[in-house]
Amino acid sequence: MGRKIQIVTLSYNMQGKGTGGASGPGALLRAGLVEELRRQGHEVPEPVSVQLSSEEEAQYGGWNRVALAGGHLCRLVKNAREEGSFILGLLADCNGCLGVLGGLQNSPGEGLRVGLVYVDAHGDYNTPDTSPSGMLGGMPVAVAAGKCLPRLRGRSGMLTPVLFSDIIMAGMRDLDELEKEAIAEDKLTVLREDDLIELGPDLKSALADLSSRVDAVYVHVDLDILDPGVAPAAGLPSPGGLTGEQLGRALAYMVSDEKVSALSLVSYRADSDEDGRTLKEVMKAILLATSGLGGKRG
Repeated sequence: MGRKIQIVTLSYNMQGKGTGGASGPGALLRAGLVEELRRQGHEVPEPVSVQLSSEEEAQYGGWNRVALAGGHLCRLVKNAREEGSFILGLLADCNGCLGVLGGLQNSPGEGLRVGLVYVDAHGDYNTPDTSPSGMLGGMPVAVAAGKCLPRLRGRSGMLTPVLFSDIIMAGMRDLDELEKEAIAEDKLTVLREDDLIELGPDLKSALADLSSRVDAVYVHVDLDILDPGVAPAAGLPSPGGLTGEQLGRALAYMVSDEKVSALSLVSYRADSDEDGRTLKEVMKAILLATSGLGGKRG
């Protein structure tokens, strides 16, 4: 049985609009994603997109523009949830997770308690104080958890930080030392790549536990979880990772839970994908994932 799926795109990143990971959302739509989802039996209205005004685009500061875009994303997600849609986010980078979380927190009937399943080769759990690079893209989970940058979190629409106990970090294989210490200190739930590939008992118990205590779950996927050998134009490549099929199967299992209200895939650098290999893996992952909507877990 199909679901109503609202595709929401965010094509802005720190560098501007439509470059790097911000080129991915448009490329996936041009590749026929809407049509493929409809063939699966889903009801898919026309995608909606974040669009900054010319005044907003001209405002000073990359971090500020990220917050402005997050606020728009929050409103689009909230509106789609009010219409009963499952959210499929195609986002430029991981900073977009704040706007999606904000949209779910503001959705009627879902309450304030939203769980986060964060699938990424990296932890993105640095703060400005711990980050060796100062890159905002390495901080969004820490921002969402209330560890730093409260204005960014608030302007992205989040009403309250996500509780440490309501965060699952899955597939990390490239962590900074201070980031690793913070994840351990805050007792975040951590799942290995093998848990995703094998749909192992740790994955199943962690998801069941999370679902039992929150009002909604958001699954966020940085596509650099994929093996750069098969998907070289995804995120910040690091050795190891999953195939598109392995990722899709794990996501299908996750979204089969009725508490999962949104799934986003981010950081597909379509403008670097000259041979289309990464597009093939990403499309495979998405379509396997959406095949799990409305299903029952095995």
